[in-house]
Amino acid sequence: MRVLLPISLDRWKNPISTLLRACVQYNSDIEFHSFSHPQTDEDRELGESFWQLPNLKLRKPSALVSDRFDIVHTASYSHGNYVASVLAKLRGWGHTRFLDTMNLEQHPSHPVCWARYKRVLRWVDGFVAVSHAVSRDIRERVPERFMGVIPNGVDTELYSNKESNPNDMPPAMHDIQPGYPLWIASIEPRKHPEVYLELARNNPSITFVALGHPMGSEGDEMMKKWKQCPNLRWLGGLPRRQAKAILSQAGVLVFPSEREGLSLAMIEAVAMGVPIIAQPKSSMPELVIPGKNGELVDADNLTEWENAIQKWQEPRSCDQQKSLAELRAQALHQYNWQFVGSEYGKIYKAIMQKQPKIYKVIA
Repeated sequence: MRVLLPISLDRWKNPISTLLRACVQYNSDIEFHSFSHPQTDEDRELGESFWQLPNLKLRKPSALVSDRFDIVHTASYSHGNYVASVLAKLRGWGHTRFLDTMNLEQHPSHPVCWARYKRVLRWVDGFVAVSHAVSRDIRERVPERFMGVIPNGVDTELYSNKESNPNDMPPAMHDIQPGYPLWIASIEPRKHPEVYLELARNNPSITFVALGHPMGSEGDEMMKKWKQCPNLRWLGGLPRRQAKAILSQAGVLVFPSEREGLSLAMIEAVAMGVPIIAQPKSSMPELVIPGKNGELVDADNLTEWENAIQKWQEPRSCDQQKSLAELRAQALHQYNWQFVGSEYGKIYKAIMQKQPKIYKVIA
């Protein structure tokens, strides 16, 4: 079986690239074809051994018109992925199946994402959802093409040990005591970065730490406001081991996002035993059990966010420590990339039983 993954697989902090790498790593009997465009030194270092896997072939864009593949598998609605996937399906017309992993709920109220989703509906033969929240969209609109829920995962090799090497902590964190509130997300309206800013402003005696890049002009404007807040330490994007070291010393992950497929940052926090304060929306309740590993609070209730952070800051009660440890062990078992990759191997075999076609778009 020959599977085309039309994305750069060596962007090590990209959640889509991470998921598709798991498919390659844990399906050694399947031949994968993809592209390489490392952006950082970390990408180049970690990609060096990955691209030596015998079942992975490095390709150029010309392969889209010269070769026929059994399956084209995407997890992104970017223009490049869309064009590559359609070309691959047309090149293998009557044979090539198009599999899409849906990473986010799609609604008409989000016009850009909705337009991209409607565009791929015409071509996709099977959908996989990364969470039950996302699966509801698929089952309501195209139930005949729904192939199951396979979650995002966590790097158990990196996160199974809660302790980090002290040398992994970046110098900018050396003057900050453990137990700080932490933000790990892009800075964009959907994530409600204004909530984090207001929490920092209302609690000037606490240092708030943030990781993540701004997205678009609105993200840039919010980043400027963050930088002007004296007790909000924004560090941008960091290599994985530094990010893990920061997470390991956090008191609580503050995650007021409105809509998530299944957040890698949240999965990693659960796997590290770090409590999470999030909204009771989208897929967040699939990872946060109120009173067990955090709280679910509406974004417009800042007082409740402050109360929740205070409740879960260290030192924690014996019951809190016990429930965090139990859910941590469960996460390391349930959300590991070996399980994810193996499940996709089953999906690849199942989708080959479907007849590829072009569909009418009614959504």
